[in-house]
Amino acid sequence: MSATTRARSRREGIPAWSVFLLLVCLYLLSLGRGFYSSDGEVMFQTTAALVERGTLALEPDPGLPQIVAGQGEAFYSKYDPGLPLIGVPFFVLGDTLGQINRANRYQLAAISTLLIPALAAAGAGAALYALARRLFGARRGVGIALAAGLATIVWPYARVLFAEAVLVAALTLAVLLIVRAAERDGVGAWLGAGAVFGVGLLVRAAFGLYALPLAGLIVLLTPGGWRCRTRRLIAFGLGAAPCAIGLLAHNALRFGDPLRFGYAGERFDTPPWEGVIGLLLSPGKSIFLYAPPLLLSARLWPRFRRAYPSLGLFLALGWIAALAFYGAWWAWHGGWSWGPRFVVPLVPLSCLPLGMLPASRRWHALAAGLIALGVVVQIPGVLVDVVPYYAGLDGPDYAAFRLALRDSPLIWAARQVIAGRTEPLALFHLRGSGLPPAWWIGTPALAVISAAVGTWRIMRGAILIARKAPPS
Repeated sequence: MSATTRARSRREGIPAWSVFLLLVCLYLLSLGRGFYSSDGEVMFQTTAALVERGTLALEPDPGLPQIVAGQGEAFYSKYDPGLPLIGVPFFVLGDTLGQINRANRYQLAAISTLLIPALAAAGAGAALYALARRLFGARRGVGIALAAGLATIVWPYARVLFAEAVLVAALTLAVLLIVRAAERDGVGAWLGAGAVFGVGLLVRAAFGLYALPLAGLIVLLTPGGWRCRTRRLIAFGLGAAPCAIGLLAHNALRFGDPLRFGYAGERFDTPPWEGVIGLLLSPGKSIFLYAPPLLLSARLWPRFRRAYPSLGLFLALGWIAALAFYGAWWAWHGGWSWGPRFVVPLVPLSCLPLGMLPASRRWHALAAGLIALGVVVQIPGVLVDVVPYYAGLDGPDYAAFRLALRDSPLIWAARQVIAGRTEPLALFHLRGSGLPPAWWIGTPALAVISAAVGTWRIMRGAILIARKAPPS
C-alpha cells in the first residue's frame, strides 16, 4: 500500500485520536472526589514533597503504613518513584491554577494529578485500537478498543491514583511499538519501545515480570538468525536502562541499597494454586467477573494464536507470568481495590482475540451481551467507594476468596448504586474549589461536548467504511 493510499485510509477511516478523545472525556467525567486509597494519598504526598521541598522524604504518619523508615532517620514512600515523578507537572498545573484564581490549591492539585490515570488509560485504548486496526481493520479495531476501555476493569482504574492505569498504557504501547519496530527495524524504534517498558519499571518494579514475554515477542517477530534478534533485544534493553538505573538509584537513596525495595516483610507465602484460582474464579476477585468480555476472548484465543502466533504466545506467557507471580504473593487479591488489580495491565491486550469473532449472528449476539454486561459491571466500580466494604470485613474473609457471590464487593457496590449511595463526581463539583463559574460550568460541559465529538467521528468513520465494504 502506498503512502498516499495509507493517508487516505486514515482520513476516511476512524482515527486513533477519536478513540482517545471519547475515552479520556468519559474517564474525566467519572473522576471521583478523592484518591480512595492510602496508596494514592502517599504517592500524591510524594509528588507534593518533590514540588514544594525538592525531596522524596515524607513526614511519618502512623495512619499511613506505606510511609516507611529509610536511611538517615528519614521516611519515604514504600512505592517506586515513577508515578510521583509523572505527577510533578500535573501538580504544578493544578497548584498554579488555584493560585491564579485564589481557589483551593490543594484540591485543584489533587484533581489535576488524577488526570494521570485518565490520560494513561485513554492512551492505552488508543494504542490498542492502533494495534487492533493493523490486525483486523478499523471497525473491529474500534470495537475491541471500546470493549476494553468501557466493559472491563480498566475503566474504574482510570479514575483512581493507583499505578495500574499507567502500567496498562506502558504494556499496551510497548507491544504496539514492538510490532511497528519489527516492520521498520530501526534502532530508534527499538529504543523507544524499550523506553516505554522502562517507564513501567519505574512506576512498579514488578512490571519486570513482563520482560520475558516481551522478549519472546521480539524474538518471534524477528526472522533470520540470532544476530539480528540479539541486536533488537539489546536495543530494547538499552531503551529501558535509564529508567531501570533510576529505579535502583531510588532504592539506594531511600535505603542505602539499590536492590532493597520498599516491601520488607512482605512475602510470596500464598499457596500458588489458591492465588491463581482466586484471580480466575473467586466470586470476590475473578478477572472474568470484573471483565466479562475476557470470557469470549479466552474462547477465541486458539483462533487468534493460529492467525497471529507471536502475539498469541505473548498473551499466554504474559498471563502465566502474572498468575505465577501474583498468585503466590501474600496480597494476591490486590487489597482494598476493585477486582484483581494486579492483572489489570494485561486486560486491554487480552481483548485482541475478540477480533477473531466468527461472522454469525449467534457469535455477535454473544459478544454484544458480554460487552453490555461488562459496561454494567463497571458502573458500580465507577460510582461507589468500595473501601467501606473492605473495612467491614472480618478476619481472613478480607482476601475475598471464600465469599459467596451475594457477598462479593461487586454485589455490595451494586446495592449501593441501587440505594442511591454514590460518590460525587469531581468535574461536577468544582464549584466548591473556589474556581470562578467559567471553570466549574465550562469544564464538564467541554468534556461532554468533546466526548460527543469523539463519538461522532468514530460513527462517521464506521459508516464510511461500511458503505465501501463489498456486500457479503
